[in-house]
Amino acid sequence: MATTIRFYYDATIAVALTSVFALVVALIAAVIVGGNAPNFSVAIIAFALTGAILLFRWRRGWLRSAARPAG
Repeated sequence: MATTIRFYYDATIAVALTSVFALVVALIAAVIVGGNAPNFSVAIIAFALTGAILLFRWRRGWLRSAARPAG
């Protein structure tokens, strides 16, 4: 049970760090190219797509490791 709690703790920290990093980068990009609404929309879409791709890759790897026999 401790490994499960540690896994969720690590995942929460990773998501928080990724979110902060994405927010900072999006704000810097918006300042560089001009802070109008379409730029923020593009940053949000890019962040969501990156998260979806990383989640898909993690899930696929997790399912492979769960399918392996122990031993």
